[in-house]
Amino acid sequence: MVALLLQPAFWELSQWQWRRLHQRETYNSVIVRNQALEPVMIDEAVSSNPTKITIDGNFEWRRIDVIGSWLTSKQVLVRKRTYESNLGFWVITPFKATSGLTILVNRGWIAASDSALSTPAVQNPPAGTVEILGRTRIVSVRTKPRPTDLPTGQVDGVHPDEVLPATRHVSNAYLELTASSPESRTSDLQSIPAPEVTEGPHRSYALQWIFFAIMTIIGWGVLVRKELQNRDENTTPTDVK
Repeated sequence: MVALLLQPAFWELSQWQWRRLHQRETYNSVIVRNQALEPVMIDEAVSSNPTKITIDGNFEWRRIDVIGSWLTSKQVLVRKRTYESNLGFWVITPFKATSGLTILVNRGWIAASDSALSTPAVQNPPAGTVEILGRTRIVSVRTKPRPTDLPTGQVDGVHPDEVLPATRHVSNAYLELTASSPESRTSDLQSIPAPEVTEGPHRSYALQWIFFAIMTIIGWGVLVRKELQNRDENTTPTDVK
């Protein structure tokens, strides 16, 4: 009876993994499609209203070309970011386009110092006019209070409105630097890798739950058969006269 009651649960778990797989496939197709598109200039990607300048979510992963200069005085480091299993920081440097619009740029990853309270020194990118190319990333809305006890120059996430208050800036997105002229990824930084396009473990998990359902039924059948056999063996035959 327990085996039969478990079947709906196994089915729902399997269907949940299939749905996750389909979502991942859709997400992957967006990554592949948008990265294959030609880059656009930043003014073509942004839209503005009286209070916010934003990039449409359909531009995520698409490359954006910007000409301008780095604002190193407003640079911040995002804590607890890993690279090949090592702990470190993202180096987020604002970039001001010639149009006056500013966007945050992830120039790369740098390893953490021995102390969690230490902020590693980062080499500055070139001064003057620079042309950069970067993958668009849409930022998540903050869901918890902003920490107030972090070391100077460190933040807990990429939040443009917090890094660039009172500045004309893109409020919902940043760029992952992929190329620049002159080179802006200094030798102390590791480049942010392109997104991994895989289906993840969802297909194998879905099949696993189906397998569990089948094996539960088979196991239940074996137990029932064994119980019937034991009952027959323990039954005393009636003497025939």
